[in-house]
Amino acid sequence: MSKSASGGTDRRGALRLALAAAMAPALATRQSLAQTVPGTNPGGLIDPPSQPMIYQRTVSRELVDGNSFSVSRFFAVEFHRSANGFMLHGRQNDVAVNAPQELASFASLESARDESHIFPLALDAFGRILSREHQRPSEPVVQAAVNQTLTALRDSGMAEEDRSTLQAFAAAVHSAGHRITAHLPIDLFAPASQVRDDEQSIALPHGGHGRVTTRFRGEINRNTGLMSAASREITTEVGDDRRITSESWNLALS
Repeated sequence: MSKSASGGTDRRGALRLALAAAMAPALATRQSLAQTVPGTNPGGLIDPPSQPMIYQRTVSRELVDGNSFSVSRFFAVEFHRSANGFMLHGRQNDVAVNAPQELASFASLESARDESHIFPLALDAFGRILSREHQRPSEPVVQAAVNQTLTALRDSGMAEEDRSTLQAFAAAVHSAGHRITAHLPIDLFAPASQVRDDEQSIALPHGGHGRVTTRFRGEINRNTGLMSAASREITTEVGDDRRITSESWNLALS
């Protein structure tokens, strides 16, 4: 095989991997909804503080060129007792985005997006999520960001086949991001003590195949029974290459 052909194969493999990494969170959240969660958390009934708390959520994705795209959101939250347990009320009060220049339009969209709509969250007495309100940003705004990114790709002089795969990658980033926003692990605010692992295969563009491994773990404040820190790591593997998409959550007194 010629050097150029080999390089093209390696490049396409890397692009497939990037696409898989973008899609992985969507697959992981779909699996998390089906996972069986113990009926109680290790500390039993939760006992949230009456004072306001700060809830932080960070999502970070590795990109094909070694860079990463990460978004951290910060929320002021309060727990209020209800007939079935607790209602968690909150509002977003800050956001931090780290993205390469090529994805500046997505970075701007993420910086402007307010995810306060995920609240209020209904929790049972053991801290498990019972229900939540959620909605998606208007499609015209999202599509505008997608179009800007695709225009930048077309202007880059990249080969048609690579550009096509990257276009799918950009769309997958958008799709996966909304799926994550919509779905949280059911026991996020009072994680089960054991580490949860899941593995599944995925089909990739150009006939490729890969594997997605998901690991969720959490730490509990023994005084309140609430999550103090939690993480979900999604490892995507194609051949000898691997990429990681990670989510992390923190909850502490403000």
